[in-house]
Amino acid sequence: MIFKKEIIKNYFIKDTEVFYLENTQKRIKFLIKNRFFYNEISILLNKIISNKKSMLFFCCGNSIIKEEIKSQKTYIHEINEEAIKQFYNLENNNQTDDEKILREVDAIIIADLEYQRKPFENFSQLSKNIKDNCELIIISKSIIWTAIIKLFKYISKGQFPTTYNFLPFNYIKNIVDLNNLEIIRNEKAIVVPFKIPLITNLLNQVFRLPLLNIFCMINITVLKKKITAKKLPSQSKISVIIPCKNEEKNIELIEKNICNLGEKTEFIFGDDKSTDKTLEAINRINNTDSNISIKSYTGPGICKSENVYAGIDISEGDIVLIYDADCTVSFKDVKLSINALANSNSDIINCTRMIYPQAKFAMKNSNFIGNIFFAYLYSFLFNKKITDTLCGTKIFYKKDWDKLKNSNSLSGIQDLWGDFDLLIGAYKNNLKISEVPVHYLERSEGETKMKSVFINGLRMLFITIKSYYKLRIAR
Repeated sequence: MIFKKEIIKNYFIKDTEVFYLENTQKRIKFLIKNRFFYNEISILLNKIISNKKSMLFFCCGNSIIKEEIKSQKTYIHEINEEAIKQFYNLENNNQTDDEKILREVDAIIIADLEYQRKPFENFSQLSKNIKDNCELIIISKSIIWTAIIKLFKYISKGQFPTTYNFLPFNYIKNIVDLNNLEIIRNEKAIVVPFKIPLITNLLNQVFRLPLLNIFCMINITVLKKKITAKKLPSQSKISVIIPCKNEEKNIELIEKNICNLGEKTEFIFGDDKSTDKTLEAINRINNTDSNISIKSYTGPGICKSENVYAGIDISEGDIVLIYDADCTVSFKDVKLSINALANSNSDIINCTRMIYPQAKFAMKNSNFIGNIFFAYLYSFLFNKKITDTLCGTKIFYKKDWDKLKNSNSLSGIQDLWGDFDLLIGAYKNNLKISEVPVHYLERSEGETKMKSVFINGLRMLFITIKSYYKLRIAR
């Protein structure tokens, strides 16, 4: 751990600074007495920002929230160095250049917003200096609990500073918006801040459910930059993963539409042990463009998702596009979607077939109804508006594949199609999901592989609910 005493000059409200310096031992006793509460925040933070190599904490007498969080390197900006020495070994302290720290860290946790002297200016400085993929995590209190805590502080005179900012969540959103930042994820937690055996854990879990969570005390909000420096498609290599299972005639249709989607494009066909002549059709593809390469591999023959993942593993592009072999999405819409990824701060594009009018027989009524149901369910549970969870056309950066892959089958149930793996994995890893509408065309050749709608629907339901429990409810 590396302790950094002063990253931003004149950072804290003066009265607060004086209070903490004069009441060090009193504050240490308070932290020890209320360690359960801070530990609950720490456990939740670790779930939200796990696997970060380098982190920076902005704290005001509450740096023990770092306790459960795993990181290779940690910087702590605290109001009182003596207080945190009681909890952490600071023998190997190393002073590092302020701007270098901000450019280095993968995540910044801001747990002192109400005691900052100039929160707006501080956000502005952070936004300008952090790297594009750095996550900012704000810990704040709900408007309901703000009033309760204010009363508690009044009753417990001498235990807390008397001067602090009033920053309701709506105003925090205003600060964020004005400083090239946007909210990627928001979690609410803790309705009982002290330990009552059996009761506390039960209530804190129940009140994290949608609608009930308005009564929770703590907001944990994940932010990222709005405008980032990205390579344009013309400067990127695109990998198109095309899973194939008995798609012999559709390969000929794909061949007619093959084009360079970036600086270079590789079309990677995964023949998933087809019983027709799909592989022969792939091998017959005639390509004369030196910027386009045609590759193939043998899928594991288990399900579409495993076939797709095998293709992504061997891809070499900057951007990965998953494209179904049924040609029900045009390459014109694909190009627009790739551009949308490159010209925004999105991390993954989920194409949606539910916005534009569909071709008459493009989607069965049962599939249409199921799609609407799961779109609403995902949006409700994960607090992210999605209109089409099952569109096979998804686009993301190859650099994020390891994160997504490690989140596959989070529920313990195999996702046969891979759509929920990717969407839930994106949520778990704080990746921004955006949707681009596409025209859904009728399949020209072959039959849809999405059969046994009821059984598949049950599987998807269990995947969604179990993943929700693990990510948003369970400790």
